[in-house]
Amino acid sequence: MKFERNEDAVSPVIGVILMVAITVILAAVIAAFVFNLGGSQQKAPTASIVAANNPDTQTVDMKISHKGGDLLKAGEWKVSVVNASNPVPVYVVANSTSLEFGVGSQITITNITTGCPEIADANCHITSSLLTSNASALVTGTKYDVKMVHIPSSAMLVDTVIEVR
Repeated sequence: MKFERNEDAVSPVIGVILMVAITVILAAVIAAFVFNLGGSQQKAPTASIVAANNPDTQTVDMKISHKGGDLLKAGEWKVSVVNASNPVPVYVVANSTSLEFGVGSQITITNITTGCPEIADANCHITSSLLTSNASALVTGTKYDVKMVHIPSSAMLVDTVIEVR
């Protein structure tokens, strides 16, 4: 006895299954756009921010400079500097609630200054009020982890390690 295979209906069945699957996926994508299910993530700014040991002075210090790109709006960025080998305590965390950080602006952190509660001008020297209670001054030959974050998009604008001289 010989069995014959009847494969006449295989192709139409697969075609229908594929069309239903494509329709369901297309409907889900359209619904996501219509109901805004994807959320609205703010676009990260494009900025060239450079953190480096400050070669212009004889003191133990570093500077964070805005070299080009988008303006960082007031209240939308923060800076942290921590000892790379001992991340606790935080040396300084600076948030700006009233200062825009634009091209040409810089933040200077020295061994005698410690924090910016609200940066007063574009060329700010960090003052004492943001320093955590058990933090210490910059130390020659120590490496510090410097980070700058754009708060609305959670984008890291600077993430580098600097050895102060």
